[in-house]
Amino acid sequence: MTTRSPTIDLSQPHDTCVRCGKPTPLGVALCDDDNPGALKGPSTTQVHGTIAVGIGIGFLILAFVANWALGSVGPFPVKILAATGLADGGADIVFAVSNDGASTNVATCRITRGGVSTPADPVFRTESIEAGATIQVARTIPPPGPDDPPWVPDRLLVHCT
Repeated sequence: MTTRSPTIDLSQPHDTCVRCGKPTPLGVALCDDDNPGALKGPSTTQVHGTIAVGIGIGFLILAFVANWALGSVGPFPVKILAATGLADGGADIVFAVSNDGASTNVATCRITRGGVSTPADPVFRTESIEAGATIQVARTIPPPGPDDPPWVPDRLLVHCT
């Protein structure tokens, strides 16, 4: 036995049917025509569970796409060949970058003072490196700012990703 919704006073607060737009009592999502069995809507636990599952699936898809897009990138091992200090506190550095990945890629490299990254570190991209190939890169590091320590050749590290 189904119960019919009472007539809705449109001058009072009311909801509307999500399917057809007819007025419904407050808190009722479907009108009697669209919900003849008077089935209740989903509980808040069901709604939140559905949202949580959707977010989880979205993260899995994002992880899959990221792995597919970046799966053949690098690693890019680096070997410093030469580093000399300049009178103004800067430095000249020459290093070799290898592409141990499965496809041609460009490496993003950062030169640091002893491995600790700072905003003043030079960051740059190399030219394209064929899979299995090694290129030689030479850079002149500009003098440090007034609050930064000088570039000491023996402490320079290069990290490429």
